[in-house]
Amino acid sequence: MKKITRQHMRLALEPLSSLQADTPVDYALIGRDGRLTRDGRAPLRQLGALARTWPAYAILHESDAIVTRVTVPPVPVKRLRPAVLATIEPMALSDIEELAVGHGPQAVDGGVTVAWASRGALRRAWATMAAAGLTVAGFVPRQLLRPQAGSGTGAGGTGGTSDTGSTSSIGNTGDTIDTGDKHDAGSAMAWLAPLPDWSLHDAIPRPTAGLGRWRRALAWTGAAAALWIVGLNIYALQRGSQLKALRQAMTDAVAQAFPKIPVIIDPLRQAQQQRDALSRAQGWAATDDFMPLALATARVLGFAQSHVRALRYDKGVLTLTLADGFVPPANEAALAQTAAVQRVLLEKDAAQPQVWHVRRPGTSGAQNAHGAAAHGRAPARDGRTRLNTQASLP
Repeated sequence: MKKITRQHMRLALEPLSSLQADTPVDYALIGRDGRLTRDGRAPLRQLGALARTWPAYAILHESDAIVTRVTVPPVPVKRLRPAVLATIEPMALSDIEELAVGHGPQAVDGGVTVAWASRGALRRAWATMAAAGLTVAGFVPRQLLRPQAGSGTGAGGTGGTSDTGSTSSIGNTGDTIDTGDKHDAGSAMAWLAPLPDWSLHDAIPRPTAGLGRWRRALAWTGAAAALWIVGLNIYALQRGSQLKALRQAMTDAVAQAFPKIPVIIDPLRQAQQQRDALSRAQGWAATDDFMPLALATARVLGFAQSHVRALRYDKGVLTLTLADGFVPPANEAALAQTAAVQRVLLEKDAAQPQVWHVRRPGTSGAQNAHGAAAHGRAPARDGRTRLNTQASLP
């Protein structure tokens, strides 16, 4: 008999044909010292959390396993199993390949205790228990368990194999286990019966690992992923609504500015096309920034109205020479703020207070314009000069 020195669970299974995750089964928790610490009855799916990582020994119902004793001629240990299979094959009602066969060691008289059960039924039961989070350590026929007289202290006793016709008081074989945490000496003795050194689970492959105790973690992970996906969809809907509102606002603005456009499909491109058409109609279709910069300057330098004596544009810099009598701005900070709104930079000439330079941010060439204005040089390249004494900006 096997001496177990670690914590484990024992389960008294119902007939395997009716075993499901919700099937109530009797169970017992055996402590490290071999004493019964708890027993009861609960659905199989709840026992995974109760057992935690403890191994579980499943005690098969009498109707699911056949136990007998056969006599085998003396053979080496490595040839004992083939000899046992050959001996029981005439006794089995099913094909030997469909059975899970287990057996103990050969006695001196040649006797071997043998048990077999349906391989398919055991495989399904193992998968069901694994899905419930149980670590199956063995399938033991109930006929092999016999309470040891006077050994109510643990499962570590040794003792011989019981008579194959004897039955224990575990589960539904007569006296049922107490369903609470309290247990009497009779039930403890039944649960603590020594286990054989062999098991029927050795004859079948281990099933594919189920979710088991990872079920809850996977469930929370799935819930978090679902919540994240829902959040992304809500965010995408919000951004889509904002984009739709922005596009509608652009369409309304273009329709208001250019009412002659019959259908607006691309507001930005159609507005640029209409602007370019108006510029060409008014003779402003220059390749440089002179006209837009001059219009922006007129909106910024309101105090220069009717005081512009000369206007020159060179290399992206617009230079204004004002006539005497203009009133300089009292609040230069407000003037700079207005210029920023129009996307221009204002610079007052250090040597000539009546000269102002206007350019776009990032445009280089102000120093060249300053030098040309200070030394009276002619404008370079395609520089333009406008002379308009006592005239206003365009």
